[in-house]
Amino acid sequence: MIKKKPKYGDDAFLKYAKVIVEHPNYIGMPDPIGERGEIQWEAPSNRKSGKFKDTHHRRREWWRQKAISLGIDPASDSTWISKTAKMIHPFGSKPCKTCGKELNIAYCYPNEHFFKRLKKLAYIDDTFEVSEVEHICDLIARMEKHFGNRIFADLPNLLATSSINIPPVENSLKSWQHFLTRTYIPQEPRMLSPGAMSNPPDRFDGFHSFNRCCRATSDTGRSKENLKTYVTDRRVFEYWVDGDWVAADRLMGQVRSNAIFEKEECFNAQQGGVHPIPCQADHIGPISLGFTHRPQFQLLCKICNSGKNNRMYASDVALLKESEAGGEKVISWFATQIWDLRKNSATNTETSIRLSKLLRDNRHTYMSLLKRILDENHHTFLASLLYLEAADFDLEFVKLRAENHITKYDQLLRSSRTTKYAVEQKSRRIRIAFSSLAEYHRKENRSAYVISNARIEEEIARGLAELQTAKSITLDLDKQIGKILEDKNISEEDLRTLASTLPKVLTSHSKTFASIRTHFENAMTEVGNELNKMWDDDRYVRSAPDEIIE
Repeated sequence: MIKKKPKYGDDAFLKYAKVIVEHPNYIGMPDPIGERGEIQWEAPSNRKSGKFKDTHHRRREWWRQKAISLGIDPASDSTWISKTAKMIHPFGSKPCKTCGKELNIAYCYPNEHFFKRLKKLAYIDDTFEVSEVEHICDLIARMEKHFGNRIFADLPNLLATSSINIPPVENSLKSWQHFLTRTYIPQEPRMLSPGAMSNPPDRFDGFHSFNRCCRATSDTGRSKENLKTYVTDRRVFEYWVDGDWVAADRLMGQVRSNAIFEKEECFNAQQGGVHPIPCQADHIGPISLGFTHRPQFQLLCKICNSGKNNRMYASDVALLKESEAGGEKVISWFATQIWDLRKNSATNTETSIRLSKLLRDNRHTYMSLLKRILDENHHTFLASLLYLEAADFDLEFVKLRAENHITKYDQLLRSSRTTKYAVEQKSRRIRIAFSSLAEYHRKENRSAYVISNARIEEEIARGLAELQTAKSITLDLDKQIGKILEDKNISEEDLRTLASTLPKVLTSHSKTFASIRTHFENAMTEVGNELNKMWDDDRYVRSAPDEIIE
């Protein structure tokens, strides 16, 4: 029995928490009650001491056993834990911890994608109010009341997604609501969002405490400003990785638009479950962990691609090693050491996630190094890391296809590009890379861990000293780049001018920059050596298959 009232949350949420803790669906959940009789609702993974430091991992094992009992295989299904949380939830809805508003856990609330389409309808104006927490069926009922039967002709376009075929539906409110609840919502369409996101084992019931109504304001990491940086195309550039970014972007576009990929199944389809097509292009090695942005992808459905997050599984590591054996460069220069030292240790889900976390901290350290270089205004050297020359070529994939759910082609033909689009691509690359570097260090909620020792600092100091000496050849350009970038309203014309002249300077001083970079490469090699020693550290061993790796 619950001895004391928990000291947090809205009354409706507290009542709900008590019911859930004592509900038979959650029998055996480790450590439900704390030492003072309070509900142990949260079980964060970063507890390093105390009686309940292992609660997170004990609960994960509970969720794993629960999944197996439901016929879900945690070893092969990357979405196993969220799928389990949805299946065992006794009510299908939950109150918000902040305000107490009860929302469904299903994908049944219109989101920004839906509203963007809705506002384009001629009969919708600002007098028709919309809400992110109004059930789609209720919204359609209001629309019918206000605008009559004409809404039914527009619903197929409003609800259309690439993964869901909308069949002919009778022009009646009852028929459309039946289709939505029985067919559309269960497929978790991109036009709708859930009232609460799944989050096991961090939360007792497997769902975020803050519902859709309050999460953007109560969870600082989910503010609209912070989220925008995660969903824009800057994700391709913000981590300063190696690779032919133009070829990779072109192939991603082919996966989205080329008919040869429309019917290709998800890489995980043989594991069972729902895998809607068409699939998306997944970086086998996440660029957020330092893998190269290169023209090879595995095809994952939207559900699997979203569930994978910034982590690798053993199958990903195997594919990356296979590509390496074929002569491909799969890892960026700053992450080569830790990858080479530990790639053969990643033989199962746990060790692959462990390697992902090591690579994450390697990236944090690298981004910290780049920020130090930026703070000393060595913009020209930083630009030398962007591989701008990739934009000088047009590309053609010969015999492009999919084999075993992996993109393949016989040859990549390159021809010199004569259009102004090359300059546009370079200027965009510069703008996003530099602005992302500054934003990376402004973001809150990053569990950043920077590796440092005397040898690392010595190599960095040598590199910075040589950059200072090289100011005789970079000073004017450093000032020019800095002036353009410090303006909040960056001039696209100035950027294009810079993108036209910068490559010539970088080429003429390439040997100087390569020599300087050697010191930073040595520093990152030592970072890799230090991380390698931490393979069995709790920070990495205490990882989990569905843990978000930022």
